[in-house]
Amino acid sequence: MDTEDKGQSGYYQTIARELLARRGAPFFLSPRDQSTIASWESRRVPLRVVLEGIGRAFDGLKTRGRGTKGVSLAFCDRQVAAALAQHLDRSAGRGNAAGPRPGKKDRARREVEKGLRGLAPDDRETACLLEAALAVLAAPKPDEAALERIDAEVEELLWGRATGPEKGAAEAEVRKGLRGRRPEGLEAMVRRQVIKESRDGRKIPHVSLYYY
Repeated sequence: MDTEDKGQSGYYQTIARELLARRGAPFFLSPRDQSTIASWESRRVPLRVVLEGIGRAFDGLKTRGRGTKGVSLAFCDRQVAAALAQHLDRSAGRGNAAGPRPGKKDRARREVEKGLRGLAPDDRETACLLEAALAVLAAPKPDEAALERIDAEVEELLWGRATGPEKGAAEAEVRKGLRGRRPEGLEAMVRRQVIKESRDGRKIPHVSLYYY
């Protein structure tokens, strides 16, 4: 990813990586893309809702047989808005049926505790990171920047542990969507795929509140 995003939030970086994985080249965000992310972030659109909307937009293009190169985040905004509306409807329904919905911090804490219980007994490195996240989440107002740093450390750990065959399988999966093209960001896309599959397989949750 372009080096200009290194100082951005985990929210920004995750959306940028998702766009790159879906679109491929060009390997940077336009000012319009950055403005779109800033708008979603300022409106506190949950990260998972943004990713759902982006996925819908690109899946729709694929279904219609249209190319995705050069697609902007602004193109995805309508699907993000639709995903947000559905998210709010679901939340309201749960609230009416089961009382007030727990806050982000409580949901994150429960997921991290569940992930911690599911770790292999000898996986102390990951356990230490999740325990550190629980300590941050125990504060009345958790330090979100600290949680994002812990998430980044978890990703570094998972990437470092990935085997050659795992990376090869992830690259093959990524290439399926590239139709023979080799974008400048192939390595970043493979890394993202490896980390996603590792998180899913080991049931290691995100700790950043942006995911809740």
